[in-house]
Amino acid sequence: MDAERTARIAAVAATAEPVWAENHDGSALQEFLKQIGCDGVDAVLVTRQVVGCSLGEAQEMFLTAPCRTAELAFHNAFMEALERSQGDA
Repeated sequence: MDAERTARIAAVAATAEPVWAENHDGSALQEFLKQIGCDGVDAVLVTRQVVGCSLGEAQEMFLTAPCRTAELAFHNAFMEALERSQGDA
């Protein structure tokens, strides 16, 4: 990861820490990140830093948040297409 992205992730994480500290609610954290325009991989990386969890746990928190249903649907569709393409090989 380049220095600019690392700095951006750190800045957003610092902004998001109070949201997590307030009630340790992953859905509230994701809603906050979505509202400030932090999506995708950046949101997962911020979640990992703020919560202090593994990458897998951060991804799960991201994909299971009610505000991230579109991202979950895309993820599931992509994974299904990938699985189907493996069967064609």
